[in-house]
Amino acid sequence: MSHRNLKISLALATALLALPVVASAQTSRVEGMNMLGDYIKDYSGIYTYVSEVANVGNLVYGELGNFTGPGSDPFDRSVGAVLGNLNDGGWGTFAIHLREWTPALGQGTFLASPNPGVAGFDPNSNQWESFDLMWAKKFGTTSFGLRLNRSFGKLEGDNGALGPFSTLEFDFTGGDPNLNRNILGLGAGIGFELNSNTTAQLSVLYQNRTFELTDTAGAPVPVGFSDDGGTTFQIAGRMFWQWQPDVMVTPVFKYQTYDLSQTAPVGSVPATFDNSMSCWQIGVAGNWTLGQNDLFVLGLAFAQNKIEQEQDLFGAGFDNGTITETFMPIVFAGLETHVNSWLTLRFGANKGAWHSIEFEDDATPASLKQSDSPFSMSLGAGVKLGPLQLDGVLNDNIAQNGLYFISGSSNTPLASKVTATYSF
Repeated sequence: MSHRNLKISLALATALLALPVVASAQTSRVEGMNMLGDYIKDYSGIYTYVSEVANVGNLVYGELGNFTGPGSDPFDRSVGAVLGNLNDGGWGTFAIHLREWTPALGQGTFLASPNPGVAGFDPNSNQWESFDLMWAKKFGTTSFGLRLNRSFGKLEGDNGALGPFSTLEFDFTGGDPNLNRNILGLGAGIGFELNSNTTAQLSVLYQNRTFELTDTAGAPVPVGFSDDGGTTFQIAGRMFWQWQPDVMVTPVFKYQTYDLSQTAPVGSVPATFDNSMSCWQIGVAGNWTLGQNDLFVLGLAFAQNKIEQEQDLFGAGFDNGTITETFMPIVFAGLETHVNSWLTLRFGANKGAWHSIEFEDDATPASLKQSDSPFSMSLGAGVKLGPLQLDGVLNDNIAQNGLYFISGSSNTPLASKVTATYSF
């Protein structure tokens, strides 16, 4: 491989490593255990498995945000509610979510990743989610759920107010419009009992993601940018099998695909560029009940993320090529222990036992493959104040530094992320 191609590949690797890795479920409880969220029972599963809305009870939650640095406001905040007591439950269970940022596909927050790995992120971002509504109802041993969500932003001007453009439907902050699309999403899910010891959940999430920049002053003819297909969807399935009284086994399958193709001018002639991302995982975990209500989770998952592009989407330095990230497998484990009636402590980690990222530049052609075993660990804690539960992802150094008044060593922030949940 030439020196130039090596620099290109390393630049892409650096860009990918800057992306969020850990969060695969939304709440601080699950992230504090460093879990892949599909393998554990938690209300955050409703964002993928919509039928679960009927089973989580009544609650109000607040994602109080991620710490972004001294002097900055918390980031990625939201408030939502799951209400199953309307008309004594006769109308089913409704859920509503009010967010600062549009969440990742099948997740509850923007920073969460639908699939493990540095390339398992959702490439879309915006701050104009209009609504996210869910409904589910139980029919005997079967639950059925639906979801409708929308994010939309538009800017119109004339007489040069928008430069050469008259209409913009994209990220107003100036990001790449291909990665900042408007969204119309539909989802459906079903949960049912296979037998007295086993339940299954299946779901489909579909989103149409679009953007448009209309140039009315182009010469010799108007030229603009727009999506060339915006189909994004996820299919997912999991089972909860009560193997033994203290052991529950959870197998999971997930697949996502993102169409990032666009039409863009090459000179004054529109051209189409086919770009896509796809992710899949299949795995299994055991959930052990320890003592009265402590929890230990141990599992593994095989997963792959693939980016295929005809133009440079993420600052890689090359257009025609493929990036493939593979876990064969990723192993994860986590513990949650209830110290007393009001304090819960957690820790967990995952390890990419056989992990690789391969970069293929088809234009040169050239390739680079990196094989390693990445490790990630998190600490978490929960405090119960009456009906209000506060869960945090703790600072990584808290075990060594302790609190400031004990050690004299500043440990800011105490928690990098906090979630509040009120159940009733």
